[in-house]
Amino acid sequence: MNGRVKIELLIKERMTMKEVEEVRSSLQELRVKLQTGKIYQSLLAEIDGVIGSIKQTPLTEVQLPNDQDGILDLIHDLRDQLSEHKLDEISNDDLLKLFQHIGSTNLFIRDKGVYFLFSDILQQQITTKKQLKMIFDLLVKDESLFPHITEPENDAIFQRSFSLMFLSTLLYIDRAGSKFIDDESKNTLVDQLVTYIALETDTRGYAGQKGWAHAYTHIGNVLDELAVDSSLVRADKLLMLAVLLVRYKRLESPLIFGEPERLASYIADLTSQNKLYSDFLLLALKNWRHELVSIQAKEDEAMWTRLYNRQRLLQALVLNPEMPKAITTYLNEENDFRF
Repeated sequence: MNGRVKIELLIKERMTMKEVEEVRSSLQELRVKLQTGKIYQSLLAEIDGVIGSIKQTPLTEVQLPNDQDGILDLIHDLRDQLSEHKLDEISNDDLLKLFQHIGSTNLFIRDKGVYFLFSDILQQQITTKKQLKMIFDLLVKDESLFPHITEPENDAIFQRSFSLMFLSTLLYIDRAGSKFIDDESKNTLVDQLVTYIALETDTRGYAGQKGWAHAYTHIGNVLDELAVDSSLVRADKLLMLAVLLVRYKRLESPLIFGEPERLASYIADLTSQNKLYSDFLLLALKNWRHELVSIQAKEDEAMWTRLYNRQRLLQALVLNPEMPKAITTYLNEENDFRF
């Protein structure tokens, strides 16, 4: 790679991060306003303005992990030690090497390799709390969650999406009793998560020979963990719900691999906790219905994709037995899960 190409790539990467910074800053301002009671009714419109102003940046080359660096040997070696009950601890270097490959396009390394192996390591409680926090801090970084996120569909989705999936796993372990994630780290995660949701437009589910991308299922996993987190204030939970709904309605590619059902499960879990959340969801659904007129003004593929995405989500809400009665009653009375 010559010097000129490197400079061009650096400029394009800076364009992506400039968009990320602007979106994060705008959402942080809204977060403060919501926490201090300065906005509520206008929250959805404010978020829509932020997401609507996001600019796509040019496609750049994705730097994938070097899968020839011995990662498969490491996975097999650790797997053998687990099977023989000889793995009592794992080094920081080995852990970090595993997580350097969660962006691999090889599903046998990323998914069936690192993910399955790390899940088994967690079940056998081999990692320390410091190691779990080390991985959490790695996954919540910009370099994990935002590479190439403002660009057209690209292979960096695996790094982004699997960072989320592992974060949801760590949140569950923390909630189950390990308690290694402090309040400051959760505060950072909220900022990073709402920024990620606002920016992510890659809706691929199973991506051919590369396996699962599934970003919006993994978004649902993280949101569900945070929905039941008593350390988070209600304003933060409202913000996460609002950003999800606004981004979802603007998606122009289909969610057809179970994502609407996963997101509906999170929404049901959240709204069943407190009337505040169900009232806000009802407000959002009514606004969304009113917006259908403008959505249908221009008939094209993107319009129909948005309508069918909406239909799948609303049907999933209606069919979820945990959904508050006020929501299902509204949807059934308005026949609002059909069009």
